[in-house]
Amino acid sequence: MVNKHFTSDLPTLLPPSSQECSRRQFLGRIGAGVGAISAAGLVVGEGQGAWAAGVQRPNWNSKSVKKEFGLQEGLVYMNNGTLGPVPNRVITASTNAWREMELNPAGNGFGTTLQQAEAVRQKAADYLGCDLDEIVIMPNTTQSMNAVAQGLHLSEGDRVLTTDQEHPGGVRCWEYYEKRFGVGIDRAVIPTPPESEEEIVDLLAAQITPKTKVISVAHVTTTTGLVLPIAKIAELAESNNCILCVDGAQGPGAMNINVRELNCDTYATSAHKWMLAPKGTGLLYINKRAAEKVDSLRLQDGYRYYTATSGTLDMPAAIGLGASIDFLTEIGKPRIEEWSLYLREMMYDKFLHMPKVTIFSPEAGTMASPLVTVGCEGMTGGDIAAALGKQDIVVKVVPYGNRISTHLYNDEEDVEKVVSAIKQLLG
Repeated sequence: MVNKHFTSDLPTLLPPSSQECSRRQFLGRIGAGVGAISAAGLVVGEGQGAWAAGVQRPNWNSKSVKKEFGLQEGLVYMNNGTLGPVPNRVITASTNAWREMELNPAGNGFGTTLQQAEAVRQKAADYLGCDLDEIVIMPNTTQSMNAVAQGLHLSEGDRVLTTDQEHPGGVRCWEYYEKRFGVGIDRAVIPTPPESEEEIVDLLAAQITPKTKVISVAHVTTTTGLVLPIAKIAELAESNNCILCVDGAQGPGAMNINVRELNCDTYATSAHKWMLAPKGTGLLYINKRAAEKVDSLRLQDGYRYYTATSGTLDMPAAIGLGASIDFLTEIGKPRIEEWSLYLREMMYDKFLHMPKVTIFSPEAGTMASPLVTVGCEGMTGGDIAAALGKQDIVVKVVPYGNRISTHLYNDEEDVEKVVSAIKQLLG
């Protein structure tokens, strides 16, 4: 069953009300397969059937894709929302860069290695759909959000509008302003799941005041995988003269995203999640129209990879980020999204008809992402995660229970294993 109306502050998990939903939206979204084939031969049909009547399996060679990763043999890894594994080619790219740099640390480190790292910015800009002078390579989403917040120079009486579903890394920067400078924070309470995108926009609009200067929201919530309608929220922000800052940690790599189409002012993401890049790599997009408003110390000397205010960073990791972007681009963003959502809906459908399981994530449609959160009657999220861990199945503990991710290296067998294991635990 799926929870339709439950709302709560994150630290508290209350008994939800539930009702079933249909698969109508899913069938409309996933019904057609992907016909294109990757030049690398990674995405080709295997002749397998779909998991439900009327649902066509996308062309996807699961075995070939899995071989690109060095995951532990037999491990069912479904926690990409926390950290993603890097493809073997990314490890090779970073390792080679590190070795080359150490041959002549200063000479290569501020020569060829730095040049290679700087070149990744253009790849990142192309991948996110923006210009080179709008992108910064950062260590993670949190530091990007901190840099943006610090650069806005809010003062006492100003207000920031956010939601009750934010990751601490996306909201601590505003809480710092609240504590040190008297800035107010308003939080829209988002149902889990909401009825529609319009409901989300209306809940945010109801909280706006003449003193609201910033709207700061996640693109995809870390709690339930809800996709917020950023383009519509951007219209709300613009009409109220607010800066729109987006925590995009759970977006790029999982979904086919173009930041220009979202029309937000800033967008921060962690490449070490769904983009499958080395740990400690991330991206910050700042729309040209917002550049003068984001007067951050970190960005005083521009957006280049190395500046006087950035200091020396992990260049081999940045080069690995470039290799991960090449990998994702080679397969294709639309194909990766379709496969991830295909597995997500397979899992969602099985949980939907399972007793003692409540789904907190949206049904298929524009609000769905490759993250599904479920609660299990009589067991905590910690209980479930620990029991699954003993079976080499990795999921995430969240306030509502467990969050389960599906990405390009997962397949139907992974979904069957996690669903079957939870079913057995519930008796």
